[in-house]
Amino acid sequence: MDILFKLPPFGKFVDALNAAGVKTKTARGFWGGVADDGEIVVTSWTDGNDGKGRFYIWRPTTNHGGLKTQWEVGNIRVGTEVRMILLRQRGDVPITQPGRSVAGAVLMPGKWRVVELVDDKDWAAVIEPASATSRRSDAA
Repeated sequence: MDILFKLPPFGKFVDALNAAGVKTKTARGFWGGVADDGEIVVTSWTDGNDGKGRFYIWRPTTNHGGLKTQWEVGNIRVGTEVRMILLRQRGDVPITQPGRSVAGAVLMPGKWRVVELVDDKDWAAVIEPASATSRRSDAA
């Protein structure tokens, strides 16, 4: 069995945001943002995946960091490359329920690409490592 991801160590969410270029003194209310260089940064939960290396991302309800605006203007679309922060939750609240809190976060290496938009779910898009997308298109 192949390991899909080698996870760097988890740390503070605010540190992962800052490492990705989203400048803030607190992570409260953030679900990603826009880095100083314009790169879009998204988040997903460790259990927010399909088991095949793809993660679900959510359209935020607030605009902390500017991520909600990126969704609204159409910058989150199939093919968009983003950076991804993976979140570990504190406790065991199901992913479909409100009340989750962040226990730790890690900025995942490399770029991730939006591969699917989904309008009829609580989550709104699916991302996978950009390298997986390019390997798949090379094989075609």
